[in-house]
Amino acid sequence: MKLTQGFSITIVSSMVCILTGTISKQPLLRGLGEIAALGAICRKITVKQHELDANNQKQLTLLTKENTCLQAKLCDAQHELNKLDKKVKIQHTCQRLYLSKIDKLQHQQKVIVGNIVQLQEKLDNKTTPKSENHQKNSRKSPVKCLPDTRTSVTRVYIDGNNLSFALDSLQIEVDYNALRIELSQSAIATTFKYYTGVHSPMTEGQKRFMSYLERLRYEVIALPILPRPDSNIFKTVGDDVKIAVDMLGEVKQQDRVILVSGDGDFVPVISELQRRGAEVTVIAKKGMLSQQLLEIANDVIFLDDIQYQIAKSTKLSVA
Repeated sequence: MKLTQGFSITIVSSMVCILTGTISKQPLLRGLGEIAALGAICRKITVKQHELDANNQKQLTLLTKENTCLQAKLCDAQHELNKLDKKVKIQHTCQRLYLSKIDKLQHQQKVIVGNIVQLQEKLDNKTTPKSENHQKNSRKSPVKCLPDTRTSVTRVYIDGNNLSFALDSLQIEVDYNALRIELSQSAIATTFKYYTGVHSPMTEGQKRFMSYLERLRYEVIALPILPRPDSNIFKTVGDDVKIAVDMLGEVKQQDRVILVSGDGDFVPVISELQRRGAEVTVIAKKGMLSQQLLEIANDVIFLDDIQYQIAKSTKLSVA
């Protein structure tokens, strides 16, 4: 209020000086009035500018504080959201693993029921009444040879390197016992061969892994890991060739072959096995299966579709 009154008084005085100087033809008085008027106007503008600057600074300070509070609340909300997201993923993974365990138990039940039926049939054949046996013997009928009813064997050949890459891509750790159960469905007799590369000498981890597979009744075929001549990259030597040789030497006409690999190098050997009368099922990950292998196989099972039946755990990448 004082500033406004002072400004008004100064302006009035300046105008009086200017009029008086103009009328009395006194340039000095008139100039003094003009200078006083300009000074008052400049002062008022300066004061107003300071007031505006102070007000803007105050508003900026308040906005900064509010922004800081909002940022803190946003960080807290994001943190809580990440925690909830992690819990949801863990719960979802647990649910899928529980379903996988239920499927495994159902598969085990099927195998047990099949074994019980076979044992019951054998028991019925062995407990034929003695009177019937006596009558059969007294008839002196000629002995007939039974037809060849050799049981079909499901032979599983696992390319360890190829399977390892597929599991890394799916981000799961496989339960090899569950894998055995999954691949043994509807099979009366099975053999499992796992081909893997090992260093010389073998590491403790490799020894433990091989012992673990052998306890689960896998036959482990260890092949050397050597560096390539033209680089420092290490590679398992002869694994595909060994698998092909074993399949050609072991598979019979009635057998079913399960090849766990998507490598197109197996196309010729699969063609030969099919020519001999064997059926071949290929198991591989989507995107890692050779097109030729896909077209030639009698059946194809994608690891993506059975991953929850064979998974031990799922790798979560949550911050």
